Amino acid sequence: MKKLLSILVLSLLLSGGANADDRFNPWIYNETKISEKCLKHLYPLASGDWYESYYDTYIEKLDEHWGNTKFELFVNTIGNYLGKEIPIGDIYKSSWDEEMTLTRYLDECNKGDEFQYKVMTELPLFYCNDFAPYLERDCLSAVLIRHYADTRVRVYGMTVYGLYDLEGRLAILPLRNLK
Repeated sequence: MKKLLSILVLSLLLSGGANADDRFNPWIYNETKISEKCLKHLYPLASGDWYESYYDTYIEKLDEHWGNTKFELFVNTIGNYLGKEIPIGDIYKSSWDEEMTLTRYLDECNKGDEFQYKVMTELPLFYCNDFAPYLERDCLSAVLIRHYADTRVRVYGMTVYGLYDLEGRLAILPLRNLK
């Protein structure tokens, strides 16, 4: 974790402030830019609805989420639950009738040129194993991303994502959420 924080601090110092020219910087893997649509619902918003739904579905139903240390640990260390409590590729309907999954297959989601995020840094691949110990798949890329919103809804912070080869299909999974 100390190495990740060091990389994070260094990348923030080197990147300087975000201005209109460099605010968005897409994740590129093998010359393919990864669309914002592939990251939808994978990072927490300030309201926490998405992660509250994931927790209620996979761990336990709670009346109050924020302030609950187990829930907050779940949000911050989401990768620890992937492949264990959270099945890879699982899809369910949220209480507001929206299809939810923590697995994003690039062949299904990577459409459009919307990039409301910035890759802060690429990470060494060993972070995939450290942050998602129950995923026994090949990690191809790991990045730290800062999300931006043009709406009034604030985003939680930054997210570490891993790009995996899941039986011949490229998939993005959230591994860590940082405030």
